[in-house]
Amino acid sequence: MTSVLDRLSVGPAELVRPDRDFDFTLDAPFVPLRLGDGRWRLLNTSFCEEPYYHSFTGTAENLFAESGLYEMDYNGYTNFRGSGVWIMSAYKYPDGMLAGFCHRELLHPTDPGFGNSFFIGLAVSHDGGARWRYLGDLAGNVVNGMRYLPNMGGCPLLVRDGWFHVYFNDYDACGLCRVTALRISVEECARAMHEDRLPPAFKYTGSGVFESDPMKTAGARILPDVGFHPDSHAKGVYCRPLDRYLLTMQTNAEARLLLFASRDCVNFDEWMVLDEAEEGRWMQPYSFFLSADGDCSDDMNTVGSRFYVYYPRKGLLEHEPDAFGYDHDDLYRRLITVN
Repeated sequence: MTSVLDRLSVGPAELVRPDRDFDFTLDAPFVPLRLGDGRWRLLNTSFCEEPYYHSFTGTAENLFAESGLYEMDYNGYTNFRGSGVWIMSAYKYPDGMLAGFCHRELLHPTDPGFGNSFFIGLAVSHDGGARWRYLGDLAGNVVNGMRYLPNMGGCPLLVRDGWFHVYFNDYDACGLCRVTALRISVEECARAMHEDRLPPAFKYTGSGVFESDPMKTAGARILPDVGFHPDSHAKGVYCRPLDRYLLTMQTNAEARLLLFASRDCVNFDEWMVLDEAEEGRWMQPYSFFLSADGDCSDDMNTVGSRFYVYYPRKGLLEHEPDAFGYDHDDLYRRLITVN
């Protein structure tokens, strides 16, 4: 069967920045934001070591020219090592306000296998991403507080017909994981952020319907069964010339980077493998999109016909072929061209 993804030409993996040039562990996908002067700001959150909130500024040709930190106001929510808020995706409104979709962890301070809770939340920035304020939790796991590590991953973002679609790992009462989604009104979200509150959010119920309670119910699976176990430490983008909404997904121990495509942000019936590790090796590719020609939105939620997928081949240690190194982050990219 012919797939629209057959129109994509995927280039070879290019090493962009070796692990030795990062002085912290890439603990989440980068969040790219184009500034008024055309340069890019890349945000990355890492709770592996302090400081937690990293920011790089540079041109498309030299993304890491300047390094610094960004700020997070926890607004009364817990912040200690191992717990906290990760910015994962962002949306820029016409007035410049940024909605940041976040992953939040509340881990037991002495026993990492007991009493852990994970959430998907919302933060706001009014200065281009230099400072953020966490507004609260939009969704949680029904197994929060139990003896699990139900990591919700997240938060790839797709925007269609006035609605945010935010994807994340969700767990049922038996601890079984699937990727599901939240839907939030773009307009209502703006009103809520201006009023320093949360907007209504609805978890995916199934059959194209979003009406479940995001804190008290388990969401329905939104991705097809493709023989792997997708994990949502990943990114989303709308590709205009392809007229498809694209999601990357990683697969943890299955060591692949996947690309899914949808017409409507719900039915992802087309997919392909972008990269995979050698047999017997691990890879956790926390990916993000970046335009190759400037034809994109400032928040990288839309792209044109040439764009990159950046990702660390996290865990591949050339000098220790059997080792899994979470803190080993050679950053690669692949050029994707729409034909």
